[in-house]
Amino acid sequence: MVEFLDTGILSYFSIIFTFLMVFVILYGLLSLTKPFGENKNGLYAIIAFAFAILSISSQSILHLITFITPWFFMLIFIGFFILFILMIFGLKADQIKAGMSSELRTWVIILTVVILIFGIGATFGQQALEEGRGEPGGTDPSVVEPGDGTELNGDTDTDDFVTNVMNAIFNPQVLGLIVVMLVGAFAMFLLTKTNID
Repeated sequence: MVEFLDTGILSYFSIIFTFLMVFVILYGLLSLTKPFGENKNGLYAIIAFAFAILSISSQSILHLITFITPWFFMLIFIGFFILFILMIFGLKADQIKAGMSSELRTWVIILTVVILIFGIGATFGQQALEEGRGEPGGTDPSVVEPGDGTELNGDTDTDDFVTNVMNAIFNPQVLGLIVVMLVGAFAMFLLTKTNID
């Protein structure tokens, strides 16, 4: 059935979008920071172009970028939407001090690291599992047949990387450790926070 808004065809152009995104972001960062001095826009464009070509020439890097990009877009969209709602209810543009708060920067760094860890795991996890076992090829991690030993049964010695990670995370001992670490982190945060009165 043909749909009016069928976005499946956009997947064929993902390499072009990835190239443009890497080029624009890297060129913008180089133009902002100016690591080689003023008036070097041509050099910055060549460096950004070279990195964009290298990023699309590797299938792994291309998969990593296409995995993490929607998550970063979603974070940015949610941040802009929250600011938009606050501005509707009276927050002035000069009162917004984005980036000035160390807590905001800490949360942005934490979320960035988490997204990168999940992206690297999704990109290189199954390949590292197969290479670690010495198995040539392997199965597609998205296709899990019932009864082939890859169900979520607590075993972390299966042939599927995603199943191994899920079984490790939802292990009762790991969940208990996560709860203890969260309680400790919140205790340190609340006990060391200074009162602003």
